[in-house]
Amino acid sequence: MNVVLDPARVRAEAAASAITLTDISKWFDTADGEPLTVLKNVDLAVPAHSVFAILGASGCGKSTLLNIISGILEPDRGQVCFNGTPARDFNAWRSISYMFQEDRLLPWRSALANVEFSLEAGSMPRPERHARAHEALRLVELDGFEDAFPYQLSGGMRSRVALARSLVTEPGTLLMDEPFSRLDAQTRAQMHEEVLRIHELKHMTIVFVTHDVEEAVVLADRVAVMSPRPGQVREVVAIALERPRDPTLPAVTRYIQRLRALI
Repeated sequence: MNVVLDPARVRAEAAASAITLTDISKWFDTADGEPLTVLKNVDLAVPAHSVFAILGASGCGKSTLLNIISGILEPDRGQVCFNGTPARDFNAWRSISYMFQEDRLLPWRSALANVEFSLEAGSMPRPERHARAHEALRLVELDGFEDAFPYQLSGGMRSRVALARSLVTEPGTLLMDEPFSRLDAQTRAQMHEEVLRIHELKHMTIVFVTHDVEEAVVLADRVAVMSPRPGQVREVVAIALERPRDPTLPAVTRYIQRLRALI
């Protein structure tokens, strides 16, 4: 059975949410001088400790919305809040980590050194950085590959290193922009299992962008379905199924069909 959350209910849950977006709009200047509206009047509430998907076709503004949440971009209208605090007053940005579409590993650094890189901007002593990077690689089941360079790793292993780098700061919120879209189906399924296992251990809030309906249903507690540009939230659908979710099972298939129809 599908559970669809209407906008009123989403707003009502905002007070208990890790992230709230209110009336978010974003536009960009174009060569002909006419603004291009990418997002329009987006309202969202992301419950704390949940896995939340932003789903839509290419060009609907998903990544732009994630960049606004992360602070990389500012909205032209509207407000982002973290635990009830407006983004402009939020002072715990290190509690938010971002995993990009590309792994962005530095080719001249080992797996361990790539993970440590996320900690080097602060004043953490090197032995502690080293220990935490080791632990992050162990968490993603890459212990034993600390000294391997990116060219020596498979695509799935590189994604695990990128995930470890995102986790080494011990974030309360993890943002993911289609991080597994370049992987083959089998490796992507393995990474889904990794994300859910780590979420179970760490209880962080995860917000991820995807155009893959099956990925959204397998991973997310809730899925915000975006309309084509200008991106707006069509519906927020709660996935009321236990995990793990086999995409071939009828209950899972019904959600997949429902979300495809919304897109």
